[in-house]
Amino acid sequence: MALFACQAPISFQEPQPVNVKPITAFPKRLQGQFISQSDYSLLSINQTLMLRIYDFDYKVHPNSLDSQMTLKGDTLFNRGTNEKFLVKHVGDSIVYHYHLVDTLFQFDDKHVLKHFKGYYFLNTYPDPNGWVVNKLELSKGKIEISSVSNGQDLENLKAIAESSADTIAPYKFKLTKRQFRKFIKQDGFSYGEVFNKI
Repeated sequence: MALFACQAPISFQEPQPVNVKPITAFPKRLQGQFISQSDYSLLSINQTLMLRIYDFDYKVHPNSLDSQMTLKGDTLFNRGTNEKFLVKHVGDSIVYHYHLVDTLFQFDDKHVLKHFKGYYFLNTYPDPNGWVVNKLELSKGKIEISSVSNGQDLENLKAIAESSADTIAPYKFKLTKRQFRKFIKQDGFSYGEVFNKI
């Protein structure tokens, strides 16, 4: 679940924290619709699914289009994704509508939710590199989803872990429950995004 930054993945050998029983559904208090403070995308959480929905109009000058985009008449083609967008010409710019629904979390063998020390931990297993973990915190009608950053978080993990399976990117750590708690107390998961309940 790459929610945030494009960086070398930091993962764990097991869903975190270890020796904590997984939760089989999102609790009622987490369910609802939330809007991102950064890009106004919608975060939708029901009992079994977390979705991120992008739905907006995008205005751009044709000369500023990405190299993957080709404009032919009133249609914009994305050669990388094979998507087509109907455009409107507004002055010397074009406007097209963008709609994307991204599944961030669904309960299955590659998605594990755990609750620990007042936080929820979204564990995903995107590929054999290990479990990617994000921290979810609900406070005063706001959800913050945080990930492990490559900066201070990585250095803290290296110092806390008894052993790291990998010492170069991509990093994979094995932590005890106590070590994971210490990482949280040292403000681990420093890269975050906030969503307001609507």
